[in-house]
Amino acid sequence: MRNKVFKENPNQVFHLQAKKSLGQNFLNDQHIIEKIATSINSLFYNGKPKYLHEIGPGSGSLTQPLLNKGIQILALEKDQRAVDGLNETLVKNNENKIQVIQTDILKWSPQSDSHISKLNKCVCVGNLPYYISSDILFWFCKFQEYYTHGVFMLQNEVADRLNAKPGTKDYGRLTVRIQLFFDVQKLFEVPASCFVPKPKVDSAIVKLTPKNFSFSSQDEDNAFGRFTAVLFSARRKMLRRALAAQLSDLEKKQEGNIGRFWKLANSLGVTEETRPDNISPQVILEFHKFFLNSN
Repeated sequence: MRNKVFKENPNQVFHLQAKKSLGQNFLNDQHIIEKIATSINSLFYNGKPKYLHEIGPGSGSLTQPLLNKGIQILALEKDQRAVDGLNETLVKNNENKIQVIQTDILKWSPQSDSHISKLNKCVCVGNLPYYISSDILFWFCKFQEYYTHGVFMLQNEVADRLNAKPGTKDYGRLTVRIQLFFDVQKLFEVPASCFVPKPKVDSAIVKLTPKNFSFSSQDEDNAFGRFTAVLFSARRKMLRRALAAQLSDLEKKQEGNIGRFWKLANSLGVTEETRPDNISPQVILEFHKFFLNSN
């Protein structure tokens, strides 16, 4: 049964009841909506075509202001009710300016969009459901070569983790991965009162600008994930203890590996007593490469 299309509040293009199972919280503050749209619009310059992918447009509260700014949109939406509502309103009223695809973003690839390529990139935006925000960020890492920027609404705590510095409580595995792939900028915070239904936590808008970085293969990416899991499971231990088992295994394969590792570590400003959560993403990557190439 199709969702009935009508306006219940001025920030929704059509009425859509939030579904808890999909983690839906709809932005309902016109000032914040316009602030986000303006931030996104500022990313298009030097005559660059205004084209973006919007993840989870929901009831279109951000989609409409983006269209008003002359931005062409490919909307990627899992909820069939929202797909129907967007097609019956925005698509009908903005011919050739917006296309809506019903899909699970984690199963979708930007390679299927003929408008973009690694040489002809676009912007990706979205209000990410809290319960899968990390998964979507990992998806964005995988396909970052297709995007000039990502602008995402995240739980404020997650935004702080992405932007964290080594040695702080928010610094962890997610921080390391995201900062290898992107320059991270927390633009501004969004109070919980700006959403319907009101979530239990505040949110924040984060801009991710891709770096020229990628792993050579999925196997290397997986190996890096395992390596950071070892490090941060012992984040407050001294490094020689955190990596004791891994270094012992490497020494068995080739005598002198331990000495070579500590020589590398010292050249990067790290000692045996350094704790993993005080080591920068780039240095962690160098350690990962050492273990990978020593196998």
